[in-house]
Amino acid sequence: MAYLDVEKSGSTYVSRFLRDFLDDDEVSFRKHVELEDRPPSGRLHVISVRDPLESYLSLYSYGCQHKGGLAGSVRAAGLGHLYDGTPAGFDRWLDVVLDPAYAGAMNPRSYQRSGVAEHAGLLSYRVARLSSPRARRWIRRVTSPEDFVARYREHTVVDVVLHNETLTEDLEALVQREDLAWRPSRDVALEALRAQRRLNTSRRLDDDARFEVPEDARRRVAARERLLTEVFGYDDGHRSSTTDPIQARSSA
Repeated sequence: MAYLDVEKSGSTYVSRFLRDFLDDDEVSFRKHVELEDRPPSGRLHVISVRDPLESYLSLYSYGCQHKGGLAGSVRAAGLGHLYDGTPAGFDRWLDVVLDPAYAGAMNPRSYQRSGVAEHAGLLSYRVARLSSPRARRWIRRVTSPEDFVARYREHTVVDVVLHNETLTEDLEALVQREDLAWRPSRDVALEALRAQRRLNTSRRLDDDARFEVPEDARRRVAARERLLTEVFGYDDGHRSSTTDPIQARSSA
């Protein structure tokens, strides 16, 4: 089995659980690295994903603590003042990370080099680049948001999706698959899964009720992160049209 560990999707928790209980040899472990060019035939590919607005809130909160690769690249671009920990700061920061013009300030750097920023948001790119061998080849050929989603569906090798919001339940379903073995047993893995708390759960600024997320934030994010809304179901009643032009700027 190969676990494709998308940033801020519960990947630390999932990686630790699999390392402890999956009865399989660990060939390598490198965080957020693309698949090899020729994955073994028949291998199960598992990815974890998260609601894109929740991901952006987590990334912003992390950056306000001077943590994370994205915060480092944003600060290096002279935009560190956006990490002021306020709702207005988050609103301005969100404008920047959703704007294709700032792709060069994003992390990973390959987001800008791929040329896909005009057609897909950073989070969708992070998922897509891990989801197929030689992903950057097809990503460089994308011509529109619709084409990005269509090409992803054509090339992805993902077999199982773990949603951050239902991570325990999704992992339970993974453990119960008959084509995987668990140590010391499937029952012990299930018991441990249900008992343990998630690791590396970051505190977010919006845990404070006084931190009000901009009302139009979900719409702006959905307009750019169509892969996550349309393929992974993160629409929450806010599914964006695939024919409307991208509009990701704040209405404020």
